[in-house]
Amino acid sequence: MRVLHISEVSWGGVVSILNEVMREQASRGYDVHLLAPEEFSITDVTSSVHHRWTMDRRRPVTYLGALAQLNRVIRRVQPDVVHLHSAIAGIWGRVPVLTVTGVPVVYQPHAWSFDLHEGKRFGEFLRRWERYASTRTRVLVANCTDEIQEGRRSGITLPAWALGVPLDGNHFHPVDEAAARRHRAELGVDTQHVILCLGRLVRQKGQDQLVAAWEAAPVPDATLLLVGPGDPAPLKVLAPHQWGRTIRWCGEHSDVRPWLWASDLLVLPSLYETVAVVVGEAMACGRPVVATRVNGVSMAVSDGPYSAAGAVVSPGNMNDLLKECQRRFEDRNLWERESAAGRERALTLFNTAAVVDRLDAAYGQAMQTQVPAEGVKRRRADGNA
Repeated sequence: MRVLHISEVSWGGVVSILNEVMREQASRGYDVHLLAPEEFSITDVTSSVHHRWTMDRRRPVTYLGALAQLNRVIRRVQPDVVHLHSAIAGIWGRVPVLTVTGVPVVYQPHAWSFDLHEGKRFGEFLRRWERYASTRTRVLVANCTDEIQEGRRSGITLPAWALGVPLDGNHFHPVDEAAARRHRAELGVDTQHVILCLGRLVRQKGQDQLVAAWEAAPVPDATLLLVGPGDPAPLKVLAPHQWGRTIRWCGEHSDVRPWLWASDLLVLPSLYETVAVVVGEAMACGRPVVATRVNGVSMAVSDGPYSAAGAVVSPGNMNDLLKECQRRFEDRNLWERESAAGRERALTLFNTAAVVDRLDAAYGQAMQTQVPAEGVKRRRADGNA
């Protein structure tokens, strides 16, 4: 099977997911292609063909050229399935003028774009677009059932599969206390407790609310580490006393494991998500997770039948979020139980082979749909009978 993945995202959870999926697909004999920006780092360079995409979601001037590139790559690769990842690829891959016609299109939103603009006119426009675009989509795949259900409530009713999030449990693993202390020393952290917030510095991730709450009531004898790309200046303004003291922004790092190993727990203050990959990575490293109740978090962290690996609080409730962090510092037995439970949950819920098995089934359903005659003629004209 020849698969063309398309993504405008070149950092974060989408990249982690795609790398795991492509590696597993290549091991199963797929002919794997990726259309993505040059900055997209493929961890296993032998597993896929990387077609460079000039798409930059921050620069609309790149959009038309990127659209033409997408068409050329589809005609050249002749995929059996086009798998679109995230919002911009989801738009360009499903507008009516594209040559995707006749090729099964599978869409994976990695969180709905309209959530960012909830309650605004643009948010409603995006919701309507997703409803229309679903008519040009064979199958929806999502990271969790919550994401599918949210789409259903918005009128997106096409066939859907909840995949889960793939994770390499050998790459992300626990370390002993001595190694954790060594990583802290190497990173220059000298407080008794360390809380890690891992993600891009954007409104979606909720760091602004977290930093403001920490400024008002910091967790005693703890450091809050913010790791991820973005501009920290707006956050620094929110914490004039704690910034640079108990709050540290550490920038972007390609390998986040040292930061996970140096931390006591991961905090996720997001406004919306779809099973944040960092949650699985933290649990696989034996780090409890304290998170807001966004799509997929309860399933990953606290829902049965497995023991809880942390706590889930109401979205926007930073006071409870910080209280739950402090609770785990005060109760070492609780921390140890959740650490062990997190590792078990990660290896079970984030199993790469199981995720790709479900994706195989979704591809199969997409390919069983009748291909329009126009699309068949176009593919034959290009030399692919």
